[in-house]
Amino acid sequence: MTSPVRVLAAVATLVLVASCSSGGEASPPTPTTVSPAAADPGELLEPPTEFVGYSALDELTSAAVTVRYRSTSARDGSPTAVTGVVFVPNGTPPDAGWPVVAIGHATSGTASRCAPSTHMGLLGTLPSLLPFLANGYLVTMTDYEGLGTADEHPYLDARTAGYNVLDSVRAARAVTPDAGARWVGYGVSQGGQAVWAANEAAANYAGELSLLGTLSASPATDLSPIVDEMVAGTLTEEQIVVLPSLITGMQVVHPDLVRSDYLRGQLGDRTDVFAACEGENTALQADIAARTTPADYAPVDDAAADRLRGWLREARVPTSPASAPMFVGYGEEDRLTLPQWTIDAARDACELGSTVLLRGAPGQGHGILDFGAAPAEWFRDRFAGLPAPTSCAEVR
Repeated sequence: MTSPVRVLAAVATLVLVASCSSGGEASPPTPTTVSPAAADPGELLEPPTEFVGYSALDELTSAAVTVRYRSTSARDGSPTAVTGVVFVPNGTPPDAGWPVVAIGHATSGTASRCAPSTHMGLLGTLPSLLPFLANGYLVTMTDYEGLGTADEHPYLDARTAGYNVLDSVRAARAVTPDAGARWVGYGVSQGGQAVWAANEAAANYAGELSLLGTLSASPATDLSPIVDEMVAGTLTEEQIVVLPSLITGMQVVHPDLVRSDYLRGQLGDRTDVFAACEGENTALQADIAARTTPADYAPVDDAAADRLRGWLREARVPTSPASAPMFVGYGEEDRLTLPQWTIDAARDACELGSTVLLRGAPGQGHGILDFGAAPAEWFRDRFAGLPAPTSCAEVR
């Protein structure tokens, strides 16, 4: 296996070359770190460092690095620093460069330490990356804004996460010149929303890249219907568990949100339990959810309910036509993002002019969904330039 040091050395060489003027006159040394305000979207803010994972990853990659790169906040357009990982497959790249897969990871937590790139197993995401590497894809994955940095994480703010995904592809191309411009996106749950939003923004935000399609499994789409369930007192335990993180994310985007308007009792008091990283407090979260009553999460009044609905609608997908075809999958037994929410979002996307293949997974719930070979074939067909299938005639 080619050492990751070789990629790091190449990046260092590029930095040194860039520090010299065209006339051969030496310029001041390039700093080892760059401020986001002085960088372009996707530009590396510091040299990448080696990612240490499991042996299965070592066997499939010629380089595995963590990166810190510039992205954009959708709240005000300001530059941000975002972290992530880039994995380069073994072998010789095709003439057009490695085909790229940008991963949108599922919910990993809302605290900075919950950045998957800081955990050797990527907080459960690593197994889903290995098949892509084994099939010759370069894989890049963002941590999302606020995970792995000092910023707060705007959990389920679709537009920001979409920019983070798009800039992760640019960051991969900054890591190695062997990364191609053609890419696809794959995401689950929060990541399904992120790659969907990236698809919508791709043509305008990252037009130099060639997006061929995105696959969103169990995506968080328009979550505003959850407010009706809060009012009716009919949240599922799965929804109760995610509600504190949802409110926390909305509060980052909307600082005037009053947490006690929506969370009371242990649901509001035990923020430490629900801010934990994926897998840390699963049993305790479930225990609190089982003991939570509707009075603990009912909006304090109609005005509070309307505010939350509006904020969630602002954070939703879809809001504009997709730049490339979409495969959207949902579990027919999903008790977190209800199946009808995904169906409605697919219908809205079709009405906006997007090409959407919608598939339900019988007997399956929320998370990674088993559609057999269909997703892999769908990705291969996108790179082959075949026409994308659509379900829009059925979902309208």
